Amino acid sequence: MAVTQEDQAYNRIKVAISKGYIKKGSKLTEVSLANTLNMSRATVKNAIKRLVFEGLAEHVPNRGVSVVNPTLEEINQTFQVRGHLEQMALYQAADNLCPDDFRTLSALIKEEENLFKAREMKGYHEINNAFHLKIAEKSENKVLVHYVKELLQKTTIYLVLADPFYQLLECKHFSPSEHRQILRFLQEKKIKEAGQAMKHHLESTMHGIEEDQLLPSDYLTV
Repeated sequence: MAVTQEDQAYNRIKVAISKGYIKKGSKLTEVSLANTLNMSRATVKNAIKRLVFEGLAEHVPNRGVSVVNPTLEEINQTFQVRGHLEQMALYQAADNLCPDDFRTLSALIKEEENLFKAREMKGYHEINNAFHLKIAEKSENKVLVHYVKELLQKTTIYLVLADPFYQLLECKHFSPSEHRQILRFLQEKKIKEAGQAMKHHLESTMHGIEEDQLLPSDYLTV
């Protein structure tokens, strides 16, 4: 499929945000971006709409569109809810997982390791989420899957904003190894241990976010 100018604008703005070139909370001005990217204002406008739909930007009344700027409290609460829901999904999925599912999960972890080593941020986050979503889908609980999917997207945005990929290399936790531990417990039918490993995994991901890059909940700007 051919890459359109809108795709190019979307990708370039998203990369600029993820690398911190466009700061959290910054206004995304169509005219300025169109001039910088040497593209039409309409093209940039549609690209920005995609960022808003994805959750990476938000429309602020009387201010236009700005890059989202979550507080540490918001991020903590989101990861807490995600942790509870993913534990629930894991417990409900445990009896439904078959050898083919374990092979699929193992293959996802292997791909995740390769992407991590290659520093391919976008692919890494996608495969990481695919691992979590696969377990949730095996719960066969459509409502639960819907909310897990929504929270996966939201927390990925937080990680992109607050934890640039190069910082992952310095993290004390390594997501693929924690995924392998969860998978091993599931294969051994140690469901309680798998649930605890999932909880620990999401907590370590949350703690990997640099607190000094985030705004306190009572932050004011004038």
